[in-house]
Amino acid sequence: MFNSSSRLAVVINLDYLSLPYDVCRLLWVVVEKAMVEAGFVLDGRVFVAHNDPAAAERARLVLKTLEPTFESLGLSQFEAVRDFYCFDLGTRVDLHMLDAAEVVELIEIAA
Repeated sequence: MFNSSSRLAVVINLDYLSLPYDVCRLLWVVVEKAMVEAGFVLDGRVFVAHNDPAAAERARLVLKTLEPTFESLGLSQFEAVRDFYCFDLGTRVDLHMLDAAEVVELIEIAA
């Protein structure tokens, strides 16, 4: 799925629509700490692993090990986590950025 030179991005979104803010905040702190300890780098709200084809499985393992934390709050991972997916970071298109100019016009200014 991913080659050894890809940068894998893992997205974890909690169910902010159904769960109380305080519960989501607590869970996010726990998830963030566990993912960083597992070797991921947080880039905004995306966890990134560089050159690691096993990163997707490691992310699954992180959430599996957090299941007791979810249960202690009366939730399962499937109730608490709304989105859990990964993608090759090289395929991300930042829509905030303008398209590259097709032509660059240079104007010489006489001194």
